[in-house]
Amino acid sequence: MALQHASPEQLVSILQELNESSTEKRDAALQHLKIWLVSQPHLPNKMDERMLMTFIRGCKHDLNRTKSKLDTYFTMRADAPELFSERDPLNEDVQSMFKTMDVFPVERLTPSGCRVTFHKFRDLDPASFTARACFKFVFMLGDIRLMEEKALSGDVYLFDMKGMTFGHLTRLAMPVLRRMLTCAQDAYPQRLKQIHLFNVPNYIDKLLTLFRSLMKEKMRSRFQVHSGHETLHKQLPPECIPNEYGGTAGEVDVLKDAWKTKIESYRSWFLEQENVKAVEAKRPGKPKHLLQNEIYGWEGSFRKLAID
Repeated sequence: MALQHASPEQLVSILQELNESSTEKRDAALQHLKIWLVSQPHLPNKMDERMLMTFIRGCKHDLNRTKSKLDTYFTMRADAPELFSERDPLNEDVQSMFKTMDVFPVERLTPSGCRVTFHKFRDLDPASFTARACFKFVFMLGDIRLMEEKALSGDVYLFDMKGMTFGHLTRLAMPVLRRMLTCAQDAYPQRLKQIHLFNVPNYIDKLLTLFRSLMKEKMRSRFQVHSGHETLHKQLPPECIPNEYGGTAGEVDVLKDAWKTKIESYRSWFLEQENVKAVEAKRPGKPKHLLQNEIYGWEGSFRKLAID
């Protein structure tokens, strides 16, 4: 599965949106971040240049914001081991996700230059669903995209809610859910443009209320609910929608299997990354883990989801 990148025509408008006015500005930003990483004793002093560029672009060339994201990204790797440790793609919990859920980015970009990611429960038995394994798997996909994506306008998420039950809700352990949302918000450079929930049953209101409570007002305008999947075609082109839903992106099983192969091909990288994380004992100033009660505590504030 190779991710399609922006066409020359799309790239012009995307780079303008990302405040990347020239190759000189791009190269200067990369060099600045490389030097900065070396100067931070608590952070890894080297990082894949492709990942650095994804962070820079995701932060629209705001270098202070990029530094904050990078610091938090490596800190989360240390502070949330349930999400960022033991990420061998051949481990049982990772392999089980291929049986439990279908989660994968679609190959082609939307006309505006967004990447579409599809989500669906494959095994409808709530007992087979583990929030920790699910979120770990999602961040593994995210790390691969950090290396493979180029300039993007943003992200669009599709969630097929068919088969979602209250049993699944009870397994969304709140502390892990909050950690996941904090990582997605503060550690990853995604620019979330739209979330589409479709095939939504009437009784799913409690789930929607939960997620909406974790989103700031700006996000709610990008959060769309569809009773079926037909109305998706008013929002997205067919080449970004799987075949089973009237699109031409490919069959869900084929796309999922292609991403299974891709994730497994990154096995050596994930094993190498096991100890690539922040070391609080070396951090200048106040250790960041002292703030974890604010970030992860039951009384912490989780009412925002990072968007552009």
